[in-house]
Amino acid sequence: MPERWLGPDHPYYDPQFDADKKAAMQPFSFGPRNCIGKNLAYNEMKVILARLIWAFDIALQPECRGWPDDQKAFIVWEKGPLWVQLKEVERN
Repeated sequence: MPERWLGPDHPYYDPQFDADKKAAMQPFSFGPRNCIGKNLAYNEMKVILARLIWAFDIALQPECRGWPDDQKAFIVWEKGPLWVQLKEVERN
C-alpha cells in the first residue's frame, strides 16, 4: 500500500499507518543479501579502471581546472563535463 508513505499533510493520508516502523524498510542495500551483483560490479569497475590507468597517461584539460568547485549538490549531484586527454603509454 503506497499510501503508507504519505505524510499527514497529503490528501490521501491514512492514520492507520502511523504505527508502522518505516525506518525498517531498506529493500536494496541492507545486510549480507543486499544486492546479488554488487561485488561483481565493484570488481569489474576496479579491473576497468586499472586497465585504463595501465594503458593511458591521463591529463586534465585546462577548461576543467576548477571542476570540483563548479559542481552543485542539492538533492541530486549535478556534475559538469570532465574533459581529460588520454595518451597511450609506450612500453618497451
